Amino acid sequence: MTTKIVEEGYWFSKIPSKRWAEKFFLFYSPVWITVFSLIVATGAYKSFYDVEFFILGLVVSLPCVIYPLLFPCAADKGKPILERYWVKANIWIALFGFVGNYFWTHYFFVLLQATYRFPVEFKLNEVPVMLYFVTHAYFISYHAATTPILRRYWTAFGGRDNRTFLKTVGSILIVCAMAYFTAFMEAWTISSVPYYHIEDRTKMYTIGSTFYMLYFVISFPMFARIDETGPKHNEKWNISRAALEGLGSAMIVFILCDFWRLAIGSLNGEQVGQVFIGKSGV
Repeated sequence: MTTKIVEEGYWFSKIPSKRWAEKFFLFYSPVWITVFSLIVATGAYKSFYDVEFFILGLVVSLPCVIYPLLFPCAADKGKPILERYWVKANIWIALFGFVGNYFWTHYFFVLLQATYRFPVEFKLNEVPVMLYFVTHAYFISYHAATTPILRRYWTAFGGRDNRTFLKTVGSILIVCAMAYFTAFMEAWTISSVPYYHIEDRTKMYTIGSTFYMLYFVISFPMFARIDETGPKHNEKWNISRAALEGLGSAMIVFILCDFWRLAIGSLNGEQVGQVFIGKSGV
């Protein structure tokens, strides 16, 4: 007679490489947040232009790559770089974030009347290049924080394979709650920086946050899957799969954003089917 061992609720991955990276991303998050907070609190950003903002973007984002590269955990030593979890996580976030900045930002320009007014000329598709890097730090932290929460829920109540209707509903509610909270807090915390221009802050915090949460409703559960799919939830992904999954997740968000444009439209009540491609955010 054999007894089936049922896993019961754990926060961090049982895969050593992934567990170490998740904790590193969490420990690093307060570091870059402190840097940002000091720059805003002291008003130092007021003297920043192209070079200074670009350096800031590099300073907050590159440690996500450089530290684990220079100081690999025991599980990663001797392992090919492209097989390490932190590489796949960074690739996933980098691609997802790039699509978000390059394409989805224009939904903010037109639908939410939220624009950038940074004193910079170094832009890519009307978005300051430094924001592509800053977004990486933001998104790494968001997903490092939410993945353990999802795992704790998924592995509780009989384990991952106990997929009841109520558990699925609970998972959806948790994802939506975390997505809205993340979107709202980002919108609220950046409000003190005048380079983020928002026409109607009340609507941006409420309706705009609902639009922004579309990003994370998809990305949070999709990102958490890296290296934890398959029958035993330990299937190792290659770098190609990580890239394709990141881009695939981005495409789902893209579709949802455009459905919003057609069905709901902008905050100021303009025609819902408006053409926005090429609309400048300046």
